[in-house]
Amino acid sequence: MIENKVINTYSPNNLYRQGLLKIFKKMVVNIIDSRELIWQLFIRDFKARYKQSLLGWIWVFLMPIVTMGTFLLLNISGIIKIGDIPVPYPIFGLLGFSIWQIFSNGWLVLTSSIDSAGTLVSQISFPKEALIVAAISEVVVDFLIRLVLVLVVYLIYGLSPSFSFFLLPFFLLPIFLLTLGLGFVTSILAVVIRDIKNFINVGMSFFLFLMPIMYTIPEKGFLAKVNHYNPIFFLVSAPRDIIISGKIEFPIEFLLSSILALIVFIFGWLFFYISQPKITERI
Repeated sequence: MIENKVINTYSPNNLYRQGLLKIFKKMVVNIIDSRELIWQLFIRDFKARYKQSLLGWIWVFLMPIVTMGTFLLLNISGIIKIGDIPVPYPIFGLLGFSIWQIFSNGWLVLTSSIDSAGTLVSQISFPKEALIVAAISEVVVDFLIRLVLVLVVYLIYGLSPSFSFFLLPFFLLPIFLLTLGLGFVTSILAVVIRDIKNFINVGMSFFLFLMPIMYTIPEKGFLAKVNHYNPIFFLVSAPRDIIISGKIEFPIEFLLSSILALIVFIFGWLFFYISQPKITERI
């Protein structure tokens, strides 16, 4: 007796016939079914990061402290004006950098996730979304570690976050969605264009100085005009505002930026799903 087997093909026409709702349902099911694999990948990568590191977890704390110190020196020398801030600068700077790292470091980690998996991708059949979710999980842990540092600094100054602090996950969601959406796309592109990781790394270091992440937004000038249309700035500043004062300075801009982040996430994930069959061939 011959069994009838259903063969799933990933041709564009077949995907279009399925409909977007069915495609996204299948994508979500893939992640749910891969939860054990995601956990194993996360543990493996997390241990590997610090296994042969001299300072280990200290690097997670060291980077924001060094960056904050750099901007303080630039402010003292008159190169950059931090501006008027409602809390001591260590709190303001650490919060800004920690949230910024969700995007900058997260995008870089996600971009490398498929290519760095190497033979795992080419020899084993599994939903490649598992690599993306495992990678973003590391970013979440890094942020939580830095958040502990921020709370310690609050205690040192005898201050406390606003009562809206517990709403932080909700206001962080958009920047995670934007990071995932871009990461879905560049993780595929990085298999073909390996230089893309270097471009992102250099670009993020450059944009940190152009965006009012470590300083307040200028009232006038070129940077003021540019950053008033910069969704990343609003996605970083809103969570920081929630922790510091409980009120968002740019609520409409944050809402529009969040909608954009959701759109990027949806299309990025769809692009990733459609492109999966080509990944194995390239690695």
